[in-house]
Amino acid sequence: MQMQSGLHGKLEELGLDEILQIIGVSRRTGKLSLKSRGREAVLEFRDGLLVRISSTGFTESLGELLVKNGSVSPEVVKQALSIQQQERFKERIGSILHNRFNVDLQMIEQTVREQIHNVLMTLFTWTDGTFDCSQTDVETVDAAYLDPLQLILEMGGGLLLEESDSVEGVSRPANSDEPVKSSSIGSTLPELVIVDDDSVFANAISNELKTWFDIKVFTRIDEVFKHTDIVFQSHSSPIFIVDIIMPKKDGAGVLGGLDLIRFLHKKLSGLKVYAVSDFNFAEAEQEISGMGYRFFDKPRRGDVEGELFRTLLRNIKDELKINY
Repeated sequence: MQMQSGLHGKLEELGLDEILQIIGVSRRTGKLSLKSRGREAVLEFRDGLLVRISSTGFTESLGELLVKNGSVSPEVVKQALSIQQQERFKERIGSILHNRFNVDLQMIEQTVREQIHNVLMTLFTWTDGTFDCSQTDVETVDAAYLDPLQLILEMGGGLLLEESDSVEGVSRPANSDEPVKSSSIGSTLPELVIVDDDSVFANAISNELKTWFDIKVFTRIDEVFKHTDIVFQSHSSPIFIVDIIMPKKDGAGVLGGLDLIRFLHKKLSGLKVYAVSDFNFAEAEQEISGMGYRFFDKPRRGDVEGELFRTLLRNIKDELKINY
């Protein structure tokens, strides 16, 4: 999927880790340009993978890195650069070194990945400035790429987007881990658990379904695990609506909802689980379908007035056999 042109803003408002997660999860192709304090960087993505990166703050070239790790001599790099210039840069230096000088391709790919990683790590210190995404075709060379989602997971990062901790008509202390409840204690209605960090969406779904269900809303994955005694009451088998893209239980990664669904599938058979997401994530959708659960597209964060929300609500009501 092509990068969405017009996606731009300030790094103070949306950090690089969050931008990378958006691009990685939605598998975008295109360029991300960064500017900060007179420095510039360009990151190129194909299907959400980072395949090329350059920065005015990091000038060590691929040829220099290959010389440094002993993969090639300075003379060979010089010859390759000369060929590249003569041919008006139609071929990248790594391809020239492999195709014409028999430099080991795996070593080139490994060095490219290390180069991408090293440059990217310097960019995480850019906490102010601007970013801009643009559509463009991006070339790739074999396995020379870096998965930004995997890197962020290894760094222990996660989405830091904060949402309101309240649902209409119900409030709780800001630092409380108690789930939001929309029905009275002791209700004999079937139990419905909504797990979504978009509190506007959770609020809207709760209000639409509270006539038929005893609803509990969780805005963080760790809340669900902390309150399994509330979620898994002995008298009922709760129904779940889960947004697959949420910070994980430990904050490391963005597919916390998918992890929760895997846990439910493993621990409790026969549950009704409905997965939702505002991103097109084909592999996750396929996995969820393989577990026997339904997947529905949800609207963008905070949008509960459009046709997509109404369609989602109709689908859920049809699945739950609600007469309306």
